[in-house]
Amino acid sequence: MKKERKFRKCPVCGVNVNAYNLAEHLRSVHKDSIDGGASHERAKTNPLKVDTGNGWIVDTTACEAALVKGAGLIASRKFKRAIKVLKPIPEEYSDIDNVYMLIGTSYIQLNRLDDAFTYFEKAVKSDPDYPAHWFNLGYAYLHKGYIAKSRECLHKTLALNPDKEVKDKAKELLDGIKAVLEQELANKPGINPETYSVLEERFRRGIDFMINDDWGAAIEEFQYVASIDNTSAKAYGNLGLTYILKGEFTEAEKHLKKSLDIDPSYKPALVNYRALKKVKKKVERDPDYLANLKDKLKTGYF
Repeated sequence: MKKERKFRKCPVCGVNVNAYNLAEHLRSVHKDSIDGGASHERAKTNPLKVDTGNGWIVDTTACEAALVKGAGLIASRKFKRAIKVLKPIPEEYSDIDNVYMLIGTSYIQLNRLDDAFTYFEKAVKSDPDYPAHWFNLGYAYLHKGYIAKSRECLHKTLALNPDKEVKDKAKELLDGIKAVLEQELANKPGINPETYSVLEERFRRGIDFMINDDWGAAIEEFQYVASIDNTSAKAYGNLGLTYILKGEFTEAEKHLKKSLDIDPSYKPALVNYRALKKVKKKVERDPDYLANLKDKLKTGYF
């Protein structure tokens, strides 16, 4: 059974508002109360959890006030402030999935895609029956370059019988994905959509292994992708990057060159290949340099 969704109603006046339009509604209808009135004061002064002596409980009124304030800040395009207001809302709050959705939306506007993705995933886990959360996650997957995962999320969106606005947006994205996938596969003879989906998942796992500094497992995933799709500049590029981080510079150079042979304009491989000589010199002087190198190089996505 789906839980009651207060976020479908404006927390200030109670009018029914589509989830996508709530921030605009707050900005246009309740701007004065949000920016300088009672809801601002409640969000500022009330703690979001209260110590009863027997354990902490959620102050729903304070959480709703913070939610209103955060949505208003988003409507005013003050995304960093909105995140600061929304993040303290505890996960026990009944509408925490909507809080996660707004935080993710703010990160999208700040072009912090990985952070947005994290919060859209949290929203889906908090309420997997709400179509808009699956749509947002599919949108985030698409912008990370994961076409098959995006398509999966968008089909899930439609399966949950969304309202017309969400349905239309999901169908529009799916039409775009279909065109992109057809164009992508036209340049990869012998690879069908099912194989492409497997390669995408292996590639994504490789990146996850890189994030966790598991270089051997990452190399195994990227090698698998390259063995099936020997035209993947991205797979060879990430192999080169992983070997740099592992300190095996000869292998790194070989794979980065292979990536650039396939696509001379592939930016992550270009950046990392140009950095390779400097990295080698710095590691010779300071062997610990590799430990802080990951954030200075450029990862390729599928």
